[in-house]
Amino acid sequence: MINGIYNVARSLNSKIKSIDVIANNLANINSTGFKKQIPFQEFMNNKGEIAVKQSTDYGQGEVILSANPLDMAISGDGYFLVKTENGNELTRNGKFHIADDGFLVTSNGAKVLGRNGEINMGILSDADNPSITISKTGEIKIGDADVDSLMIVKIENPQEAYRTSDSNFAVQDDNYTYASPQEYEVAQGYLEESNVNPILEMETMIQTNKDYESAYKMMRYLDQSLDKSNQIGKVY
Repeated sequence: MINGIYNVARSLNSKIKSIDVIANNLANINSTGFKKQIPFQEFMNNKGEIAVKQSTDYGQGEVILSANPLDMAISGDGYFLVKTENGNELTRNGKFHIADDGFLVTSNGAKVLGRNGEINMGILSDADNPSITISKTGEIKIGDADVDSLMIVKIENPQEAYRTSDSNFAVQDDNYTYASPQEYEVAQGYLEESNVNPILEMETMIQTNKDYESAYKMMRYLDQSLDKSNQIGKVY
């Protein structure tokens, strides 16, 4: 019976974590480039022990028009590479702007990386009404001047990636590779929306809550049964 209580308690803990994951997904419905998290799942490891894992759905989000020339969306297999205070990170959030020092940066101030390093758009200040064009493979031009090419990378093993923020990921030892032009396409003036489906998330939330309630009732039943067994075993 004690083993039964332990198993139900583990299930309750897993359901609580799953509810938190689903709530975070729903909170990020409007977060550009967000990739939904999969609720916690139990599995048996190599030692035959029951463990819990949590993974990410890297599926494509809908690409929408923004008309901002510095907004970019990637279709296919690839990520923008950005330089943060914690090192290089990968993101599908292409909502970029030009910082005061001329560098192309994310909304959080991380510098966007190109083939030549940090992308500097400083040439803009020396031109009259310059036009910014970004090709499908990521080449950036201001007027007729070549600036740099976006560093588009991919993750060979998604299970090695870990989330550093809502839309950013990193891999141990920067274990990513360059994506080939055939694997992705950059769309200028577009953004990739979150891949969270609110209807499916709400359905999952409702079912998870029901499963939690059932497990909680089972826990109370087992606890009461154990208490009765203890009372019967007492000698007065």
